[in-house]
Parts: sequence; structure tokens; C-alpha cells
Amino acid sequence: MKFPCALGWALASGLSLAACGESGVQSALSPNDIRELTGLSVPAETGTEQLQRQQGIFSRANSLILSTTHDELTTPEGTRSVRKLSECSGPRCEQLEPVTGESQSIHLDEMVVASGDAESIGSAHGITLIAERTQHLILDGTSFGAWMEHGAFLLRTDQLIGEEIEFNSVYAIALGDLTGQPLSGSATWLGIMIGTPIVGDGKGDRLVGTAALNYDMTVGGLDAAFSSIWNVDRGSAYPVEALIFSNIAVGPDGTFATGQSGTRIQGSFHGAGHAEAAGVFEQSGVVGAFGATRQ
Repeated sequence: MKFPCALGWALASGLSLAACGESGVQSALSPNDIRELTGLSVPAETGTEQLQRQQGIFSRANSLILSTTHDELTTPEGTRSVRKLSECSGPRCEQLEPVTGESQSIHLDEMVVASGDAESIGSAHGITLIAERTQHLILDGTSFGAWMEHGAFLLRTDQLIGEEIEFNSVYAIALGDLTGQPLSGSATWLGIMIGTPIVGDGKGDRLVGTAALNYDMTVGGLDAAFSSIWNVDRGSAYPVEALIFSNIAVGPDGTFATGQSGTRIQGSFHGAGHAEAAGVFEQSGVVGAFGATRQ
């Protein structure tokens, strides 16, 4: 897939380029186990079939959204954590490291292409969840999410393991072609949420749940709820039953956002008739993304 290049940030932190190792810890659960746990159905398509839409979606996309990025550098001297704040509008995001003041601009057209092997996990509401492994330069990466018809939502991790050094980066990303029109009437979108805890015992584990968005024109706001959340790397229910955002203002171009880093949601509607929604969220120590289709 395409993703923002974390390499520059890694080098700025003093990373060695030596002895890159394998990335990540494989889930102990098979796709069938994950389907039984989460209630996802048998995949409606293969990972390869889904990735064939990737380039077309990118060529049409005019909206890019990134979550806060969480980087961690471990050396013999200790572990250093860096949080990069994201402010996104249209096809561009500005990232800021608040301690040093260092900033980076990321545009859809400048994102790095890295293709890998993709495995289908399961489907719900016309969306097929996939897991993809990639490699770009010295970084091993994973993407967990889905490419829909008009957009995509992904949880991205990048990792470098060298001699006496390890670098990890995690963030959520959403993109697509904006509907470009205001919502009207009332509507519901259902789909899939994915995420990971950034603190605590389950840090780095993958979460899967249900995404539900509801819009009522008489109220004028959008409600988003992420529920039935499972830790698919441990095979257990996530202790937080639901993550909820209420009364989110929706712009005339079909974009929506509320909150700040750590307690935010930002997304947009894609395709004719607001057919799909995709976005990122941060709440209760979880960074994640979601995608949903209009019902």
C-alpha cells in the first residue's frame, strides 16, 4: 500500500541502519478463529482482489486523514516515546512533534508505495477486513483494515530492528474521494472498526469491532459508536465495551471532526450519495480507524 514514510523521523531520532530484522508478532488466531470471535462472515473477496482497487482509489482520492502517530525508539540507554500530532484538510496532513517543534507535511501525491502479501480475514456490511505485510527500504510494516469501493481505512505499523536498537511506529489512516455534498434526511452507516491500545498490557494488540454511524437531520449532528470490540491477538473481549462520539458536526463537503489528540474523531463520506464513510479516532488509549457503508 501507500503510506507516509516514517524513515525520516526514524533517522532524525538517531537510528542505525544495520541488521534489520523481521517485523511484528504474528497473531495466534487464524482468520477462521477471528471470524468466530468477532462474528465476521467468510471473506467476500481475497486480499489480492481487494488490493487491485488500491491504485484506482488513490488516483481519485482527495481526502487524507491521519491519527496522532506514536513512535517508540529503544536503545541500550532506554526507551524514548514521541507523539506526532496531525492536522488534516483535503489531501494534506501537517504533523507536528510538539516537544521539538519539528514538523512534516504529508500529501496524498507524495506517499510511499509499498506492496505486500494480503490475507483476507472476514467480511461485514460489504467490507472485507485484510491484513497486509509490506517492506520499504529498512522498514517492515503491517496494514490492518480495508480498501472499499471509494476509500480505505487502515491501522498501520512500521518497525525497524537493528543492532541494539528497535524503532516502532503506529498510526491510523483514512482516505477516499469526497462526496462533496452536505448530508440530508436521516441515514445509518454500518461497518468495521480496527484499532490498537497505545498504553497498558495490551499495547500493540489488534482490536476489531463494529462501527455504527447515525445522522439525523432534525438534530443536525452525527453520532459514531464502536462496540463489540475484541482483542484478536489474545482472543478476548476488550474491557472497554464501547467508544462513542456524539453530535459531530458534518461540513457541507461531507467531512466531520471533533476533539483533540487522544480524544478525537475525524472522517469523511465518500462516493455518490454518501455511499461510504471512513475515518480515524482516538479515545480511551486506543488509536484506530473505521469504515462503513450506507444502509
